[in-house]
Amino acid sequence: MPTKNPIPAVTPPAPAPEAEPSRVTLPIVLGLAVFPVTAAVLAMTGMQTAEIIPLLGYSTGIGVTAVLALSGGRRLLAGLAAFAAFASKQ
Repeated sequence: MPTKNPIPAVTPPAPAPEAEPSRVTLPIVLGLAVFPVTAAVLAMTGMQTAEIIPLLGYSTGIGVTAVLALSGGRRLLAGLAAFAAFASKQ
């Protein structure tokens, strides 16, 4: 004869939701910190501001292109190349 079990069945807890990856990464933070420092150091060494800003802009463009190429962002890289071709015709 079956007996009643006075202890209720225990259900396992629901799994915890996975955390979304952070969009603020070390390269982003370092990029934000390094460019003003680089500009300040170049200005203290005597380089004119009119030369510093384009230099940092071009190096940013090279860095973005390298990151896109290495991360497999082919579609975005193709759009960037098309924009560069369009901008060079202007």
